[in-house]
Amino acid sequence: MDRLGKLLPKVLSRQPASGRVAELRARLAFAEIVGPGLAADCESLELRGSSLTVTTANPALAHQLRLDAEELLQRLNASSPGRQIRTLKVRTGRRSPST
Repeated sequence: MDRLGKLLPKVLSRQPASGRVAELRARLAFAEIVGPGLAADCESLELRGSSLTVTTANPALAHQLRLDAEELLQRLNASSPGRQIRTLKVRTGRRSPST
């Protein structure tokens, strides 16, 4: 499994920046930036256009993500997610069952 974890980012970096691939790149970059513990507290990450929406049930984490939004955006874009992310939206609560 470790080998796949090391290989996957390289394979994804060669793919076009469309839809699910761009979202997966953003998810991987986000998890690397905030760390596995905080990333696990996030219910969902959705990339739509140039906006990344993070949903967490932890109000303290949501607040901190909002405070750090500018730095997170810089780091996400520097990690080359394949698409420029311009806004970070943070929602508090559980992900809706329809998504």
